[in-house]
Amino acid sequence: MIPEKLREKIEEIIDGCLECKSKPCMKNCIMLNEFGENPKAIFKECITKNEIPDKLVYSCNMCNQCTIACPKNYKIQDIFMESRILKIKRNNGKSPMKGHGAIEAHQYLGYSNFFNTSNKAPRGKKTKRVFFPGCSLPSYNPKAVGNILEFLQEKYDGEVGSILKCCGKPTKALGQVEAFEKRYAAVQKAIDDTGAEEIIVACQSCYGIIKKNSPNQRVKSLWEILPELGLPKHTKGIGKDSDVIFGIHDSCSTRDNREIQNGVRWILDQMEYKIEEPINTRENTRCCGFGGMVMPANPEAAHAVLIKRGAEYKTDHIVSYCAACRESMETAGKDSVHILDLVFGERYTKSSVTKRTQGTSIQWVNRFKSKKELNKRK
Repeated sequence: MIPEKLREKIEEIIDGCLECKSKPCMKNCIMLNEFGENPKAIFKECITKNEIPDKLVYSCNMCNQCTIACPKNYKIQDIFMESRILKIKRNNGKSPMKGHGAIEAHQYLGYSNFFNTSNKAPRGKKTKRVFFPGCSLPSYNPKAVGNILEFLQEKYDGEVGSILKCCGKPTKALGQVEAFEKRYAAVQKAIDDTGAEEIIVACQSCYGIIKKNSPNQRVKSLWEILPELGLPKHTKGIGKDSDVIFGIHDSCSTRDNREIQNGVRWILDQMEYKIEEPINTRENTRCCGFGGMVMPANPEAAHAVLIKRGAEYKTDHIVSYCAACRESMETAGKDSVHILDLVFGERYTKSSVTKRTQGTSIQWVNRFKSKKELNKRK
């Protein structure tokens, strides 16, 4: 049953939808096409049945591209997010989608002491900043996690601690409001216990979540920080003679953050790698298929999204600054690297190409290795 307030929002879209001939929202959203010919038709069926199907609600990538394309800027993702919250409440705090059991397991492990650590600055220094690498990067490249912390400590006179903990974005994306608040309270306590005034994040999802929920600390992206600090000396011009052209994949969660986008391009420019901007880039970037916890709920739609995104590049080599985006682009058939692979690696050439995505068990091993890397530098 659709509650009255949500029904009013849906009916507003039904009444106002222009049913555009060019269908800009549908062109920009593979998922919507699975459920109807336009938002008006999709939501009219929901009103008729007095229910929004679980699969529809959990197939939204939360990328906001439909709203950007809509002449009336209807916030369709808000309808789906509100619906998720309602479904969670009706289902005793759990997602109705069986595939989301994997997300529940991830969050359970992501908050367990075995995979978490919190460290103040080393050698009794005051902790002015903490490095918060998130989940995806530590599960992918533990050495890069350790190297970045070491670099930050060197540049900031040792006054940098570290926190390895999930920000709770997956919990929030499922619509588990109470669970998210409880989990984020643990994150905030870890931050406050260090005494840090600034949080440096490597993950774009963490950037958005922490900035919104930790108002008493400054939150900076690593990709804003590095242009201020400079890069490790050995990286200057390292890509000058590379035979690779990298396509840049911007994370949709930082679509509106020009400073982060510029920072990533500054890094690549300093290393002198050749780059290509895809058709849809910066504020017009497209979802990699990972957002909104869609993959476990509607893998076919998620796979179609990442394949479409990968096809937008002329080059076979993609560089991302989100580890989840990196994995999606590799799944799309591209040679896909994280920008820190380049910062802390040898010159990247076509001979460097290899598959980098590992199974879930190895990713958790990497997460534990990242914990050890951070603990080395406490």
